[in-house]
Amino acid sequence: MFIDPLFILLIGILTVVGLVVFLRVNAFLSLLAAAMLVSFMTPLASGQFWDDHIKELCLAFGTTAGKVGILIAMGAIIGKCMLDSGSADRIVNTLRQLFGEKLIPAALLSSGFILSIPIFYDTTFYLLVPIARSLYKMMKKNYILYLLSIGLGATLTHTLTPPAPAPVIAAETLNIPLGSLLIVSLFVAALTAPFALGIAFLMNRLLPYPEVHFEDESENTKPEQQQNTKTEYEKTSDSIISATKEVPSLFWSLTPIFVPVFFISLQSVLEMLEKSKNLIWTADWLVVKNCCRLLGDPQFALIIAAVISISVLFKTCKLSLQELGNRIETAIFNAGMIILITSAGGAFGVMLRAARIGERIEECFQNETALTGISLLLLSFAVTAIIKTAQGSSTVAMITSSGIFAGILTDSGELPFHPAYLAVTIGFGSCVTGWMNDSGFWIFCRMGGIRETDALKTWTIGLILLGVSGLIIVLILSQLLPLTILPY
Repeated sequence: MFIDPLFILLIGILTVVGLVVFLRVNAFLSLLAAAMLVSFMTPLASGQFWDDHIKELCLAFGTTAGKVGILIAMGAIIGKCMLDSGSADRIVNTLRQLFGEKLIPAALLSSGFILSIPIFYDTTFYLLVPIARSLYKMMKKNYILYLLSIGLGATLTHTLTPPAPAPVIAAETLNIPLGSLLIVSLFVAALTAPFALGIAFLMNRLLPYPEVHFEDESENTKPEQQQNTKTEYEKTSDSIISATKEVPSLFWSLTPIFVPVFFISLQSVLEMLEKSKNLIWTADWLVVKNCCRLLGDPQFALIIAAVISISVLFKTCKLSLQELGNRIETAIFNAGMIILITSAGGAFGVMLRAARIGERIEECFQNETALTGISLLLLSFAVTAIIKTAQGSSTVAMITSSGIFAGILTDSGELPFHPAYLAVTIGFGSCVTGWMNDSGFWIFCRMGGIRETDALKTWTIGLILLGVSGLIIVLILSQLLPLTILPY
């Protein structure tokens, strides 16, 4: 019996939202139940049985866990060690001294923006979220502002600029030179960044006192407690570090962040040079190439960063091996729940894709071949946003949408602006909407210690506003600055 994939999508959405928001079922169980329901509703292929769908679900769960498991575990260890050793406090107080309290959100957004160019969004968020948490512990306010500043800044470059996988594949599919897309995407992303910061401020005003729960800490701060608490920033003097607390130097505080960023960025640059034939490895340099590839692997780089952060904690706090082991175990136990939820969200997205929801959406627009100019940009944004909302992956949404509009672009003839604007518009469409079938949503909730309902009010709406803001900027630029002088 044929069941329309769009109906399957609706049932999956209602299941997750109903279980999590209304029945308060654990997020892991809710996502797992929705994924199983979607898999059972998906028609069986020839020779398949229902247990084959369960095997596909388990495989998708394991694949997602394999991609993010070590990253989440190492990120949890790094965050715990940076908080306990005082490294995060050192960085926060230095930011306060250099930028002042009002400019810290801009510094966090800029950090996320820059770091997410060479490394994945998830890794960037893991590296920077301890700073946001430490800021919140000090000031007891603006937590949504700090989290969104990091997340939106990282999202901009992750979805728009090479060498992220989705923009690279979009460039290849649409026959856009990678260099041209890099220039246009960075230009547009830089213009959108101030709007992203404004969105973070707006969401913070809409939810100034969220219920925050850090599973690796004993405190569970509720909104009414936060509102009546005088901020640490108001209580303390302008001194950088309290004289009663020994903390690591700024160099060692930043090392767990900058070491993985350096190695991952170096490997990205080397890969780009190698693909452009500007770098050719000879037999004598193969050992160096192997070392660079190993050190530049995000998983291994974060393992190194975790070892450094553990060493800093051990030296700073002068812990016994038993005490050190207990603190690391706490971080690992809490990371386990994050991995389960994130993996279940990834499995849910894979089951939606297995139901051929992307292909069903593609069929709705396969005859739209007479589009040019602004109408093409508007439709590409809408289609990508629908695909992203339906199946949860920005990468899959960009790849699918690029495939749809590659044919339309060919039939439409020459555009009045550079086609890189089309790729960037698709990237902004892939920002919409980050909700419960997106693993990034659960990373934001669990690593940030935010409830799902609060994340829907802030992160999900913030991404929608970010995508729409970027679309408006692209529409204006495509008319005022078509950039047709760039190669394409």
